[in-house]
Amino acid sequence: MRVLFLLVFAAGVALGLGYPWAALHVVGHQLGVLRVYDRPTGYTPVTIRLSPSEAPVRVLVDLRVVGGTRLLGGKSVVSLAVTSDGRSVLAAPLTFAEATLEDRSPQTNERIYRDDAGLISKVEEGTYTFTAQPGEETGIYIQSIDVILRADALRINEVVRMGGFLLMAAGAIGLAYAIARYRRKRWEGSALESGELDES
Repeated sequence: MRVLFLLVFAAGVALGLGYPWAALHVVGHQLGVLRVYDRPTGYTPVTIRLSPSEAPVRVLVDLRVVGGTRLLGGKSVVSLAVTSDGRSVLAAPLTFAEATLEDRSPQTNERIYRDDAGLISKVEEGTYTFTAQPGEETGIYIQSIDVILRADALRINEVVRMGGFLLMAAGAIGLAYAIARYRRKRWEGSALESGELDES
């Protein structure tokens, strides 16, 4: 039973955590890194040409902060807008609530957090402009903001992801129950043996 519940928990980890991570970091290939904000120059729109063969395109945002900055995830830290030929393609306020820590430098006290801005499912031939704007959150010392584009990306199925979390919960509960049951049987067996020894 313990092995079964352990396998269920492992499957949940693979679906709930491993699958989204692979979709963001492994699947597809990188098209480029666009610097949309730098402290000396400020916010700068960046234009890149995309083609239909590259769809779908995953849009990731790397936020480099310095000092004792803490990302609480309550308000948007930065807003990213993607336009093409005057039409809005993607608009994402980013709180970095579920961001992953990509890099940390003790020498410079810098941290780089990566968040998922979304997926451009349909790509038409043409130029796409990526524009970042400050969000509602204040007091964050932002050093730079980069937009990373990955072609042939994988769309994350939230049903599969949530199913992974449910399997993790079921596996953890079942494993705890199996361990408690095993310990109880050992205790009962030890108590029975002690009773038999006392009688003899």
